[in-house]
Amino acid sequence: MTNDITCSISTSSKVLIKANAANVDLNEPLYAINWFSTKVEWLYHLYNFMAAKSLAKVGGRAFFKAKITKTVLDEKNVARDLILIVRYPGGQSFKALLQTTYFKIVSILRIMAVKDFSFGFTQQRILNDASSVNDGLCYAVHHFKSSKTGDSLFSKFNDLLGDKVRVKYAGAMVAQLFSQQNSDPPKQVPNLMDGLVLFESDTELEISRMLDSPAYKSLIQELESSYIGHIKRTL
Repeated sequence: MTNDITCSISTSSKVLIKANAANVDLNEPLYAINWFSTKVEWLYHLYNFMAAKSLAKVGGRAFFKAKITKTVLDEKNVARDLILIVRYPGGQSFKALLQTTYFKIVSILRIMAVKDFSFGFTQQRILNDASSVNDGLCYAVHHFKSSKTGDSLFSKFNDLLGDKVRVKYAGAMVAQLFSQQNSDPPKQVPNLMDGLVLFESDTELEISRMLDSPAYKSLIQELESSYIGHIKRTL
């Protein structure tokens, strides 16, 4: 297993990917969850556009991007404006991206554009790669804090879907990102969640019915805290 990846950004700064547990393999595909608000939204979208080629060169791709349209539940005041999920073939791919000179320059736009940034690496528990932004579907996100993020928990989400709601993506947080200056102790990039589920359906009403069901509310009570919101997919 690869449990710690170190990336030198400059002579004085490093970025570290640290696995949450010894059995996490950072060579397996990682889905990076970017959960944030913006100071200048158009500038962030420009950064995405300019960084896309660098991402593709290391084998990564933007898997899902959406804007929050309505908050349903926010138990710990963690609401943000946007979510971006990026798939990497593994941690070494993310490292290669960070060491690209062009990406370092373009990343200045991200720093200028975002605020209240949360970031972490998940690995998939449920994946539906068939739908696209052009399908006109409705979406919702539920991310949560919980000490239990095994397959049994995600099976409970799956059991509540019915026949009109699907899981687009469900992932458990498996690794955190840290930054380090010189010999100072590493500082973790904030991460607000332990797991995440994206739902999709033909209508928002069907998702709302599921979220309002007694069975779903009972599942929420099993978690330490939750954020749930309807989102508009843009990528």
